[in-house]
Amino acid sequence: MSEDIRISILRAGVTNPIATKIPSQMDQLSATESASYQGADPHFTYKFFTTMLPLNNSQLVLFRDHVVDEVIIDVETGQPRKYLIVSDPKMHTIDGHWEFVASRMRGT
Repeated sequence: MSEDIRISILRAGVTNPIATKIPSQMDQLSATESASYQGADPHFTYKFFTTMLPLNNSQLVLFRDHVVDEVIIDVETGQPRKYLIVSDPKMHTIDGHWEFVASRMRGT
C-alpha cells in the first residue's frame, strides 16, 4: 500500500521544524521487512520517500526524528499522525530524494 502525504520533520529539543510541507510517498513494509527493525510493529511501519528536502546536508534528517502528517488527524489522539524514524535516513543526490523507515506512534 502506498500513500502520498505532506509532512513536517521535527527533532526533539528543537523548537522549529527542520522542514515543512514536504511531499512524501509512504509505503507500508511487509512483516518480513519490518522484522529487521527490532520492536517495530509491522502493521504500522512505513518506508518514506521524500522530495524537496535540501540535498546539501547529509545530517539534515536523523534517526529518531519525528515525521508529522500535515493533513491527516489521528483518531485516537485528535492530533496529526506522527511517526518515529527507526532507520538511518539516506540522502540520494542523483535522483534528489531522501529515504527512511518510520513507525507510526499510536495513543497518547
